[in-house]
Amino acid sequence: MSVLLLISLVIIILSFYPFNSELKNLDFYVFDSNDNSHYEQNEELDFFLNDTSVVKDKKLVWHFGNGDTLKRNLDVKYKYKEPGKYLVTVDIDKNQTLSKYIKVISVKERRVIDSIPKLFGPDEGYTGEELIFTSQGPGIETWYWEFGETGTVDAYEKQNVYVYSEPGTYDVKLTTNTTEYPIYHKIKILPRFEKLDVMVTVDSLSLAESDIKKHLQAIADADVSDRATFNEQFRYLKNKYTCNNANEVVIVVNNSKYNDFYSYCQGLHYLDGKRNKRISINSIELETYKCIKRINVTQSMLE
Repeated sequence: MSVLLLISLVIIILSFYPFNSELKNLDFYVFDSNDNSHYEQNEELDFFLNDTSVVKDKKLVWHFGNGDTLKRNLDVKYKYKEPGKYLVTVDIDKNQTLSKYIKVISVKERRVIDSIPKLFGPDEGYTGEELIFTSQGPGIETWYWEFGETGTVDAYEKQNVYVYSEPGTYDVKLTTNTTEYPIYHKIKILPRFEKLDVMVTVDSLSLAESDIKKHLQAIADADVSDRATFNEQFRYLKNKYTCNNANEVVIVVNNSKYNDFYSYCQGLHYLDGKRNKRISINSIELETYKCIKRINVTQSMLE
């Protein structure tokens, strides 16, 4: 009797093993239609699985956390009528579920988020070097820049070039008409190097730009189900260039759109699974290759 019971248990376990094995790496992701990395009230959201091939013959039911459900494997789109935090769950043949929370913001919250100005500038420079500082944020009409060397307001434009005359660490301060308090950016100014050392610095920056371009392209080219490649490439870039502060890195795409570093890499990786297209990374521009805070990416869409 014990042998028969053991055989029965083995058969039951084996019957479930293929299902669990093929779905163990399955996950789903949510993309917003306006690509600003915020899920907004009444915005069409796109829900998709990272590997649709393993659920081709299975029944999926999407639960959106507010009582609404949708039976669909592909082309899952949904709009939330009310802001809030929702638990999105996918039931697969009633045998396995995938769940994650998403936050849907109101139009008012969106306006608040978009109104926060951002200050961009290098983290490191040299005495006598022309350094570019700029800001982004809607509704800004006045800019008061203090670069920390003179003790007074130094400039009044959206973008400015400033040259430090003395080495040291400075707090760049920007006051605008849309902020209650100033925003700050710290910069370290080094003594002017001889020409040979400057050339070494320039070469190092160029090498870093080429290296980042190569690894971002690898993320873009990897299959959507190849999560290992994404993790490997992202971890490399984070550890080597961001001083492990990837959440503080801003990606500027084609001089017009902004993303945090992780969201940008996620978008690169899953774009081809979403629209059968892929991204070509054309060029990378950095202000520094140490503890980077901003990456300018020029890219194009390939059919």
